This record gives sequence, C-alpha cells and structure tokens, in this order.
Amino acid sequence: MSKNQRYFLHLTVLSVLLYFPGLGGRDFWAPVEPRYAEIARVMFENGEWLVPRVNGEIYSDKPILYFWLVLIGSAFAGEVNEWTVRLPAALGGVGFVLATYLVGRDLLSAKTGWIGATVLGTTGRVIWEARWAHVDTLFCFFFTLSIYFGARALLGWGKPHEILYAYPCMALATLAKGLIGAVLPGLIFLGFMLARRDWGLLKALRLPLGMPLYCLIAAPWFWLVNNATGGQWLRDFIYIHHLQRYTAGAGHEQPFYYYLRTLPLDFLPWTVFALPALWAYRPYGGIKRDPVALFLIAWFFAVVLFFTASDTKRDLYLMPAFPPVALFVGTYIDDLASGRIAQDAVFRTSAFIFYHLLWITALVAPAIAWWLRWEMIGSGLVPLACVLAGGVAGVAMVARRKPAALYRATALMMLATTVAASFSILPAINAYKSSRSFAVLVRNTVPESATLYVYADTMNDFNFYTRRDVLPILKSKQQVQNLLSQNEAAYMLVKDRDLKRIGTIPVERIIARDQIGSDHWNLVFLGPKLPA
Repeated sequence: MSKNQRYFLHLTVLSVLLYFPGLGGRDFWAPVEPRYAEIARVMFENGEWLVPRVNGEIYSDKPILYFWLVLIGSAFAGEVNEWTVRLPAALGGVGFVLATYLVGRDLLSAKTGWIGATVLGTTGRVIWEARWAHVDTLFCFFFTLSIYFGARALLGWGKPHEILYAYPCMALATLAKGLIGAVLPGLIFLGFMLARRDWGLLKALRLPLGMPLYCLIAAPWFWLVNNATGGQWLRDFIYIHHLQRYTAGAGHEQPFYYYLRTLPLDFLPWTVFALPALWAYRPYGGIKRDPVALFLIAWFFAVVLFFTASDTKRDLYLMPAFPPVALFVGTYIDDLASGRIAQDAVFRTSAFIFYHLLWITALVAPAIAWWLRWEMIGSGLVPLACVLAGGVAGVAMVARRKPAALYRATALMMLATTVAASFSILPAINAYKSSRSFAVLVRNTVPESATLYVYADTMNDFNFYTRRDVLPILKSKQQVQNLLSQNEAAYMLVKDRDLKRIGTIPVERIIARDQIGSDHWNLVFLGPKLPA
C-alpha cells in the first residue's frame, strides 16, 4: 500500500469513527433537524422528488440535493428516521476531510495534507455539523472539491482539462446549499488572480466550456421546481434567501467582528496551534513569491470577507474557510515535528495553558453538573475522562517537547471524547430536547379526523412525530376564541407562556401536558364538548 493510499485509508477510518457512531441514537432537536426530517418524510410518503414542502408550505430555503440523499437512504431503510436524515451530513463530513487531504497533498505534501485533514476532521465545529442534520458538510465537500480542481488548473499542477471537473462540483454544491456554490469559488479564483496580477489565468478556467457544464447539472431541477410552483420557489429562493438574507440580516444580525470571536472557538482544539503559527511564520514578505500560499490566503479571505460583508452571520458559515486554516496548522505541526521551526515561548506557553485548562475543566465539570443538573453527572464521566487524559497527556508532551505526540494525543482525545459523548451525553440531553414522547401521546389522543393546531410555533418537530403534514398555526388570541365557539372539535398545542397570554381557556380543557426543555407544552381541546 502506497503512502497516499495509507493516508487516505487512515482519514476515512478516522472520519467514519468520528461521525457515524450513535448517529441515529437521539431524536431530532429543533429548529433545523425536525424541519429537514419533516420535509423528507412528506416527500417520501408522497413519492415526491421535485418540490420540498413543510407544514403545507413550499420550502425554498435550501435546494434539493440533501433531501434526495435522505430519500435514497430512506428507501433502503424503509422509512425516514433519525439515521437516514443525518446520513448525508455524516457522508459530507467524510468527504470534506478527504477533499481537504487532496488539496494539501497536491499543493503542499502528502504528510501535510494528512495532518491538515486530521486537524479539520477533529475540530469541534466540523464534528458537530457532521453529526447534525445540516447541509453544510455536504456543501463543503463539493465546494472543496471544486477548489481542488480549480487550484490544480490555476497553479499549473494538473492537466488543463481538469478544471472542467470543478464545474460539476460547483453545480452539486449549488444544489446542496445555493448560489454560493458558484459564488465562493468564483471569488476565490478572482482573488488569486488579483493577488498574482495575472489575468491570463482566466483562460485556464475555460469558462466557455465550464459554465454550460455547470448549468447542465444545476439548472434542470431549478427549472422544473420553478415551473411546478408557478415561479414561487425560485422567486423566494433568490429574493428572500439570498438577496434579503445577505442585505437585511434575516434574524441573524451580528457585528462586523463576529467571526473574530467565533472562528477561534469553532476551530478548537487546534486554535492552540493556529495562533502560535501566525507568530512563528512572520515576517510574511515572501508570500508574494509563493503561489500556493497566495492561493490558500485568497481562499481564506474570500470566504471570511464575503460572509463578514453579509448582514446575516452564523458561525457555521465559515466552514468553507476551514481547509486553508487546517492545512496551515498541518504545515506548522509538520515543521515543529521535523525541527524546521523551533518550539518558541509563544507555542509552549499557550499550549501549557490550554492543556492545563483541559484537565482542570474535566475535574471541575462534575461539580458544576451537580449544581445545575445532578442527574447528568453519570453520563458525562467517560467523555470527561477522555478530556482529562488528553489534557494530562498534552501537558506531558509539551514538557517533553514532542509536538508530533502532542498532535496525535489531541486527535485521539477528540475521537475518544466524541465517541463517548455520542453514546452517553447526547442521549442524556435528548430527554430535555426531544418532543417525541409528548408528540406520540398527542398522536394517540387526537383522532385523525380532528384538526390539530399549534399556537405561534414553527419548529416542525410535532409535524414529524405526530405524522401530520399540516399543523395550522394560530397567531392570535382571537383565532383561538373563534375556534372555542365553533361546533367542530379541534385541538391545540400551546406553551404555558402563550396559554397565559390567551387567558380564557378553562383548566379542564387541558387534557395533556409535558415539559420539553425549558418549555411546558399543553394539549388543549377546542370545541363544544369535552372528549370523554
């Protein structure tokens, strides 16, 4: 087995162990997971492959690729469930890691690519997104592949025709998340050309061939869904979820420095290497003469600046910028291990502080859990033991000046902690996050012929677990009063705080209640005669 094959196998095994154990071991947690699950359930049960809908409304937030993959997995499983809905995210996580390795292998070295891909795969944000029903790891997989083929063409390391492989990847990235599947690669390639001041590189992109290829793959579904919805899907997709979200915030407004705050946290535990690396490689005057470094810098800043300029900011939006950061850290770790860079005071001090904080946190956490939720202590002991061991090992490796062993211990800690948490902490938290048990009670209580309303809530978890395609939403006290005076029996799901605002519902009409997280939910009978 060649070194390249061995690295590829190692990364595949690592990412599968990180992202797959216990993938279906917890229920869907609001807000996004139940929404994706309900969209897939409705499509699966209706044999629908074209128009995504949720609670009776056209869903135009995300394109179709993620749901297609869920439907394929559900066809084998026989149903839409927690495992099949999260499967595309886990597969996307594996692909994201392997695509990062390919970039590092071809632009830097096989070993640096291997270390960098390991770093990326074991960051807290990537682990979380790969185990959550989100489109972002799937998007990042195809996005990174498109950058890989683009880099080979622009840097002259591949055959000229390889750039044409980037366009199908951009099309699939677009079908996964939206037009940023083409916009972000375009900005990166443009930024690299500006940095090199070489507009002759435009020829290497082969736009007259590439753009038709992109449209051939991406356009058919957009055209079909637009026709099937009378133009509504594409209109909402472009205006609300692209233009308006980018310029008007869409509920996620943040200050311009937001990503300076979130990126170091999302990249943990490897931030402890990234910050000293910035110090170690100064001065940066030689970067202008290094096309690979320029390309990776253009990649990082194109993504960061694009999302910084947006009024809508979310921490996970920066995941497309993770590969160049991970490869930068991989280069630093490799240089430390080989002795090409000295272990200076900045690295040693920051590492000592960080790994001491790890084992101290692991020891203190049970006391905090006892104070907040004592019943959670048992479920956290094994994951905390993994963090404790990782912190102690980290301190020892820093003291012994063994950066390669420190890197391996950190990656192993993340793997062990993730696997342990997937079978202990997450199922324990599930009791506080899941609406399944109450929804099943509601499903068994409310006749199928009766209408079930929900008051001022759009999380879709009750849709999925009650198996109701539509839960009409009541938005005002007057609507509830109208239903109370009608002759037709109906039911309403309502939180305690909203029940107090309505204020005129007799206690005897509350036929079931339960606590989900910090919210108390009630099943209220609406109609002329209480059920026996």
